[in-house]
Amino acid sequence: MLLPPLLLSTLKEICQRQAATLSDSPLRTENQLLPLIEGLPEATRATLETLLMSYCQAKASLPINLAYLLALESEILNLLGVTSAVRSLFTPPVVQTLQNYLPWFRKASQIVQNHLGRALVRNYWLISRPTHPWLRTIQVETFYTEQVPAPDRYLNEEQQDLLQIWLEHFLLYCSRLVPPLPAEAIAAGVPVPPQLLQAAD
Repeated sequence: MLLPPLLLSTLKEICQRQAATLSDSPLRTENQLLPLIEGLPEATRATLETLLMSYCQAKASLPINLAYLLALESEILNLLGVTSAVRSLFTPPVVQTLQNYLPWFRKASQIVQNHLGRALVRNYWLISRPTHPWLRTIQVETFYTEQVPAPDRYLNEEQQDLLQIWLEHFLLYCSRLVPPLPAEAIAAGVPVPPQLLQAAD
């Protein structure tokens, strides 16, 4: 058996779902897939199995991270070498983690801390936090000290949007107290809400 039944079934499911972006004769059945898998080098088959196991685990976990699943599907299909030129038109969402957002949050924290002190930075992250249960699972200390590490977890699109909104709320709130904040944030590479762009000029 080249792949365990569960993984083979998962692979068929991926190929069927992506039929619109695969080649003219998409691989839909076990008889079509097995010769292709058998022809793969041993190392590639091992990588394929690992990716499929990761896919099954991600699909079984809640909340389901669609961006991560799409990225895994892309890697799996690329390993099989069955993608066509049409597939290049389909770009899966960028897989993001909380770690990817920390530089923006920490730079914003540092700017405000330089003007108002660390104690107030914590208060303003809490005050500006949107009302959502998931955001309450994040320790705000992560945003201004490296002593509190952020879990390197994948984010779905809603969570990415919530982090963007939180950062915008923080900047909007603090800009009333720190007028130079918009200009300093832009200089530090922190995305600034449109409402603050004029204040940064």
